[in-house]
This record gives sequence, structure tokens and C-alpha cells, in this order.
Amino acid sequence: MTDSMKNVTCVVVTYNRLALLKEALAALKAQTYPIRQIIVVDNCSTDGTGAYLATLGGDEQIRVVGMESNTGGAGGFAKGLGVAAKGRPDWIWLMDDDTVPRPDALERLMPYTGAGAVGFVCSRVVWTDGSPHMMNQPTAAADQSAAGALPRPEGGPGPVIVTDASFVSLLVRGSLPFEIGLPYKEFFIWCDDSEYTRRITGRGYLGVLAPGSVALHKTKTNYISSLSVVSAADAWKVYYGERNESFLRRRQKGAARFFFSQLNAFRTHAHRIRKRGLPKDEERALLKASRRGLWDGFTFSPKIDYID
Repeated sequence: MTDSMKNVTCVVVTYNRLALLKEALAALKAQTYPIRQIIVVDNCSTDGTGAYLATLGGDEQIRVVGMESNTGGAGGFAKGLGVAAKGRPDWIWLMDDDTVPRPDALERLMPYTGAGAVGFVCSRVVWTDGSPHMMNQPTAAADQSAAGALPRPEGGPGPVIVTDASFVSLLVRGSLPFEIGLPYKEFFIWCDDSEYTRRITGRGYLGVLAPGSVALHKTKTNYISSLSVVSAADAWKVYYGERNESFLRRRQKGAARFFFSQLNAFRTHAHRIRKRGLPKDEERALLKASRRGLWDGFTFSPKIDYID
């Protein structure tokens, strides 16, 4: 690593996907831009992941953080981000265990880190067939004027200013966990990444999509977390999504506005599920998860953890 290069620590959160984890780690080892440390947060896997990670004890680049229980992606990223930040890296690169970044993915993120106003940089995330992954599309900001001052690669699309992004190949300024705290670990799954990146841009930092940096998200299907398409097998995820989004709405609205918005959500979300024409057992599972999440959203009150 030359003096001009920045220190980057990578955080990978894993749970019971050993084959994918091995592929992700191999991709990180193959990066053309050096990674100082790779922190693997094992969410109490039961598929042999822990035993495999124990065999990597001689690899000084890899640090394993074992959780005592499965805390979900949100808990894993909160833990990993906190551990990484304490090492004082310049930037922290976040991803799930089913993320396979191209060899030059990190190298193509780094040119945008030179501007002090940039809080995070994200990759263009694709599915296994090369199409954009629907779950990992950041929201473009209405005002793109700041993009003109950022580097523009030759022969390719320029950067896009975004307001939020997912934790699938997300590069975060290393000082931010001290400034704005950690993601809400109680979210367990869904909304933790969008809330955290919006927290960053809400503080006046820029979020940047680097189209030339590409990461493959190897989910089973190319899906989006929506009641219009989510399967009954993922009803448990619907619960967390409804609860977490309710908390975010409650934080933004007054008590009266939130109450009526929740009543409307009970009605519209149920309609969205019913009009899909699913078998009755699947419909009931989704309705139950949605209603329970919306109900718990009235009282769910997680707190931001700050690094000591």
C-alpha cells in the first residue's frame, strides 16, 4: 500500500451460507485495490461456517467476530461497523455474504472518496443474469449538481448523487460511525441500510453511486421487498419490514398523523395482499405478518448506539 492509498476495512455479515461466504471472501482477496482487514461477522451460523472460519486463524487479514445469537443483518452490520470503526480506517466497505464484487469494484469506488463532502459510495448491483438487482437500487437525488465536481471515468457513465443505498457493496466514511452512531440493530432485517444511509445524507454528506463499480448479489431470485411480490415463505420478513417502516413513519410524523397513516396502512396493505389471489393459507400468513408488524410499530422504539 502506497502513502496515497486509503486504509479500507471490509465488513461481511454471514449466516448459514458457507458456500457463498467462501465465494465472497475469494472475491475480496482478488480486489485490485488493497483491503487492510476483512471482518467477518458470523451471526451464530449452524452450517459449519464457524468451523471453516476457525481454519482461517493464520490469515492476518481476516478477523472473525462471532455472535452469540442470530441478530439478523441489522445486528450484524451494527456490530461489524462498530468493530471496524474502532480500528480507525479511512473507509469501511459493507456487504452480505452473498455479495461477489468484481475484482475492480473497490478500485472504482475509491476515486469518489477524495471529496470531503462524500459520506458513502455504492456500487451498481446486478443479479446473476447481469440485470439490475431490484432490491439494491439506490434513490437518485433530485439535485444532481454536485455530481459535476466528482471524477467522471472515461468512456463510461458518470456518478449519480443518491439519497440512500443498500448494504450490498457500500463504502462508508470511517469517521461516520463516531459522528452519527450505528445502524439500528433491533431492526433485525429490512430498512436498516436505507435508514442509515439517509441518516448520512441527512447530515449534509453526499451519497454517490459509482456505476463503474459492479457487485453481483447472488440471491435465489431477483426480487424487491414489496407486499406485491413477497412470498409467504418470507412472511417473517414482512413483519420486520412493516414494524421498522412504522417506526420511521412515527418518527417523522406527529402522533395524530401517524395514527391515521397506520390505519390507512392496515387497509391498503391488506388490499395489496388480497388482490394477488394467493392460496388462502399463504394469504393468511402474509396478512398476519403485516398486521402484527404494523401493530408493533405503534410502540417499537429502538435507540441509536454510539461507539464508546
